[in-house]
This record gives sequence, C-alpha cells and structure tokens, in this order.
Amino acid sequence: MSAAPPAPEHLALDHPEKGELTVFWNDGSARKYALAELRKACPCATCRDLRDQVSSAGGLTLLANESLDPSVEVVDMSTVGRYALQFTWKDGHNTGIYTYEYLYDAGRDLDAAS
Repeated sequence: MSAAPPAPEHLALDHPEKGELTVFWNDGSARKYALAELRKACPCATCRDLRDQVSSAGGLTLLANESLDPSVEVVDMSTVGRYALQFTWKDGHNTGIYTYEYLYDAGRDLDAAS
C-alpha cells in the first residue's frame, strides 16, 4: 500500500508584487512557484498542443498571441476535487488543471533554500 500523495493545507498568492504562489503541504514542507512559470507550463490540451507545435518546428519560433496577458496575474484559484488546482488567469484562460503531484514536484522547496 502506497502513502497518500501530499495535499495543500494552505495557499498564499502573492501578486502582483512578486507574482508567486506559496503552497504549504500536509507533509510539513512549503514550496514556492512563479506564476509566470505555471502559466507557461499550463497542462491544458490547447497549451500542450501549442508547445508541441513550437518544439517540432525547430529553430526560433515567435508566438504572436495577443490574448496571452504578459502580467500572468491570477484572478481566481479553485480546487478540483481532492487532486488539483485550477487557475483563472487575467487573460481569461482557465482550462489548465494542475495536479497536486505536479505542483509538489515542480515547486522550489523553501526549506532547502534556507
């Protein structure tokens, strides 16, 4: 029997000053996330397809997408069941579901940085 995956106990959204999310996990750890990096790594099908197109094109590809707001401000954040977070970004994008497992692995451990 495997151990239960970590789950957030508390979330601290610090924007626009720092553009960061801090998650305090039920295993006692805390991890920090840059909102810009979370937005770039959006796991929705549309964003994954766009990243795949860019990487398969090779060379330098400039994305001309005026609908992508460079401020990457989060206007809403909600839980999805007991396994993920979903953000609504200032540009209206809200289809990415960030699993707790992904977030836990992707964050910068605050204890290790001290």
